[in-house]
Amino acid sequence: MTEPWTHHHTLINGFKMHYVIAGSGSPVVLVHGWPQSWYEWRKIIPALAEKHTVIAVDLRGLGDSGRPDTGYDKRTLADDVYQLVNKLGYSKIGLVGHDWGGAVSYYLSYDHPEMVERLMILDMIPGLGRAGEPMPVEMATKFWHVFFHGGNPDLAAKLVAHDVRGYLTYFYRSTVYNYSPAVFTTEDIDEYVRVYSAPGALKAGFQLYATGIREDMINLAACTKKLKMPVLAWAGNLLQDYMMPAWQQVADNVEGGVVPECGHFIAEEKPQFATDEALKFFAPLND
Repeated sequence: MTEPWTHHHTLINGFKMHYVIAGSGSPVVLVHGWPQSWYEWRKIIPALAEKHTVIAVDLRGLGDSGRPDTGYDKRTLADDVYQLVNKLGYSKIGLVGHDWGGAVSYYLSYDHPEMVERLMILDMIPGLGRAGEPMPVEMATKFWHVFFHGGNPDLAAKLVAHDVRGYLTYFYRSTVYNYSPAVFTTEDIDEYVRVYSAPGALKAGFQLYATGIREDMINLAACTKKLKMPVLAWAGNLLQDYMMPAWQQVADNVEGGVVPECGHFIAEEKPQFATDEALKFFAPLND
């Protein structure tokens, strides 16, 4: 079966950014999380591309994009996506973000509301917290990996490098993060291990967390305006207690809820649900 997407690289903010593009119609941009790449959207791109031009990016440092030493705060990553969309000639988009891609999508929407017409979030809050505010103990315990990755990214990368497959597979197949351990095939894991085994990729991924507990918390505290565009926020079981309150704090028009029998990886665990919701949510963009 022929894949509906094509692969591309282009120079963005001093590095080569990889993205795939498919379909035609109003543009919808997909932003992946960790430990993933554009590939997390493989199950929903075909149907979404029947109605929209779909652009799935690899964030800086990840997937098949270049790996700069710096720039992993979510506002800078959002600017990478903004510059790509401009370079492709689009001024208005629908936007989907998962995991850290959801935080990136928040900043793109906050800094460029004239571009983002509709925002769909899958199992992510705008940031880990705000500088000066406490983090609940139960949240810090649940997200232990945030502090392992972000406390010392160089050391974390050195340790994980001894068994990249084993470490990443824990996230893909553990029922802490995934409702069903059978969702990710060996071929899926092979692809993620391929990109995260590339030189510098582990550290780049862990920089998402280092900036998440440092720069991003300061940036989020300074974001005092609410988003005005429609926001559709769907949580799996990982963030079901945190999602809606977090997005209602930063946006005026929020709908969504909890996806039943689903973990963190909504686009891969429940691709039909994610596809149906995206098609309905972004349908007005083609009017």
